[in-house]
Amino acid sequence: MSSSEVYIQQLGSVGFPAAPEVVLRLSQLLRTEWVRAEQLAEVAMLDATVSARVLRLANSVYYRGKGVKSIAEAVIRIGIDGVRDVVYALSLMRTLRPMQFSHRQYWRHCLAVAQATQILQLRARKAVVSPSELHAAGLLHDIGMLVLDRTLGVGYGRILANAHESGRPLFEVEREMIDTDHADVGARLLETWHLPESLVQATAAHHDPAGEGEPAAQIVYLADFVCNLHAVHHGTAYRPEGSVSDVWSALGIDERELPEILTEVDASLDKADAILAVAA
Repeated sequence: MSSSEVYIQQLGSVGFPAAPEVVLRLSQLLRTEWVRAEQLAEVAMLDATVSARVLRLANSVYYRGKGVKSIAEAVIRIGIDGVRDVVYALSLMRTLRPMQFSHRQYWRHCLAVAQATQILQLRARKAVVSPSELHAAGLLHDIGMLVLDRTLGVGYGRILANAHESGRPLFEVEREMIDTDHADVGARLLETWHLPESLVQATAAHHDPAGEGEPAAQIVYLADFVCNLHAVHHGTAYRPEGSVSDVWSALGIDERELPEILTEVDASLDKADAILAVAA
């Protein structure tokens, strides 16, 4: 039996972990039209560790914070996006901690992609997408990597090494070796967790946005492309040569805006680093 067949067999018995309660509650809350600081504070306080990290972030140098003592104050200081990032990232870091790749590099990429979706959304003249759900889609787009790492163990390490050595996109190597990829596996996890369909679709199609045609998937695809191009990757060091021109035009973003977008993404990395500093 080949190693590929062994990996595929292992995937047949994959057991998806239960979603952290704070992730489910936050996801439900962010579907509503208006979210109050008090509501976010209540969710953050479901987990003492999350609460401590939110307070730490609010008092960090990045937010020029000092003397923030309550979660409600912290939410006002760092905003909805900041709280969402800490809650999602910290909860999932503990639920699905990778063994075959750097969790810091992985989460820095995911945080950067989430922030890049917001940059692109403001420039998308032909698409209307909820910024909150779009941000969450960017943050969760590669979550299938965590499931594959958990399921395949050292086998996934070999897949990552293959992608790194060949300079090919990870999803291509995954499809070749295990007959699926982290986008599909991640979408199945989010579906199991009963997260919004828009998040499921954006995760499933973030490598094939032209086929899916959903604006959220297209924006996540471009955000992922921009971050990989800027060398903010999840560990394989893949640098794409180009992107699908049809996606830019479908969203109404001029490809000539790419240098400005890269500059904005670079500026946003300080926020990602500040979040990772308190999540560690």
